[in-house]
Amino acid sequence: MNPSLTTDRLLIRTGEESLAETLLCFYEENKKEFEPYDPVLSRNFYTKEYQRKAILYEQKEIKNGRSMHYYVFLKEHPETLIGNIEFDRILPNPFYSTVLSYRFHHEYWHCGYATESINAAIASMFSEYEIHRMEARVTPDNTPSIRLLERLGFRFEGTEYESVKINGIFKDHLRYSLLQGQSGPVHFNSSAPHSTEINVS
Repeated sequence: MNPSLTTDRLLIRTGEESLAETLLCFYEENKKEFEPYDPVLSRNFYTKEYQRKAILYEQKEIKNGRSMHYYVFLKEHPETLIGNIEFDRILPNPFYSTVLSYRFHHEYWHCGYATESINAAIASMFSEYEIHRMEARVTPDNTPSIRLLERLGFRFEGTEYESVKINGIFKDHLRYSLLQGQSGPVHFNSSAPHSTEINVS
């Protein structure tokens, strides 16, 4: 498990309790962008205490090898949280798989930060956890995030009908995957449906 990564412009690290207030502000500032793609949130989601407990839960899951959670900061302004990256449902032998999701602050979209940070996190997961297969589930109505998955090299596999309950309604999701050793952006058939990652970026 690698608790911190760096790229040319970014610091990528796991969370600590002290991050709770910053994380709360991150979600409050992006409520309009994130909530259309969220399940119904807990009533106390927008509280510092909820975020503190969420970070503690993440730490436990990381320790037990069930998930990996990264927070993305600007290298020039290391107190500025611009996104998070999650690898959930890490499954060992015989699956060697995980599920990717991510969120990025709307003020930092279209700067290449998501591609830069997720590429680094993916490389770490393939080496540190011996992951062979990553999946990402996406909705059919959020084009920017699907473009990100394409840049990361994910391949469209098919539609999961009414697979996730979002804001009280079961919605279709498209499944994309990335295999270890698969490199470079994939050129998709123009007939493939366009969609986006559940967590907006």
